[in-house]
Amino acid sequence: MSEFYTELKELRESQNIDLEEIQSRTKINIEYLLAIENGQFEVLPLPYVRLFMRAYVSEIGGDTDEALHQLDIFQGRKAGKRSFKKTEKIEPKPTKTEPISKAPTQSRPPTKIRQDLIKGGVLLIVFLFAIFIIKKINKEGSSATIENGEIILVENPDVITNDQLINDFVEAVSQTVAMAVEPPLKLKMVTTERIWYSLTADTSSTQTDILTAGEEKSLSFENQIYIRLNQTTGISLYINGLEVKELGQYNHPAEIQFFAEPSTITVKHYLPQR
Repeated sequence: MSEFYTELKELRESQNIDLEEIQSRTKINIEYLLAIENGQFEVLPLPYVRLFMRAYVSEIGGDTDEALHQLDIFQGRKAGKRSFKKTEKIEPKPTKTEPISKAPTQSRPPTKIRQDLIKGGVLLIVFLFAIFIIKKINKEGSSATIENGEIILVENPDVITNDQLINDFVEAVSQTVAMAVEPPLKLKMVTTERIWYSLTADTSSTQTDILTAGEEKSLSFENQIYIRLNQTTGISLYINGLEVKELGQYNHPAEIQFFAEPSTITVKHYLPQR
């Protein structure tokens, strides 16, 4: 029985598709394409193995989900099974407990109780006010937040300008796929991380902001939309409820462009220049 990557190579050859043609469309180094067809997945950059595999299989007209499933099986088989050593369960030794003596109850004077209630009320008002201020600051792009009742400074995500994208990064892979969606069109972004984004819908002005963890952003548009992200880890993107699976989860910038005519979406991933 041949390995799945051998079958993928045979499928490509049966379609009369050259590796140079795939390289031209996806921007994947031909060395990596050869490694995929030879089952040498350790040659590929580890964070991008699944991304490169999905793009390659899509170009040759294969089943991307099945190929990724076979990749998981192959890598799991190659890694082998772990052996776990059985450890003896150590029973805790009983400890001698001293009887708890009840302390005599003391009644508190009404003046003391009233003072404690006033202090507690003041602290509660201060705490609620702090939450209000922090939420307002976060909406304005500040790096302050509250965790366990304390104000914490968090690092804002990097802004990716045109110059930075050109000078500091190189395009690693580009995928263009059809999306079965029709007008009216609606974009939704959902994130579990702090994500910087730049967004241009149709002919409107560009929006630049930060999505905080747990935040959602929805936007209706007519014909086209362009998005730039500082990373794709922790964010999901939907067009009319249909998830853009090509986005993946990577700690590097990405550009996404959707056109209504024809209904296609292009996803470009970038890597830092060496």
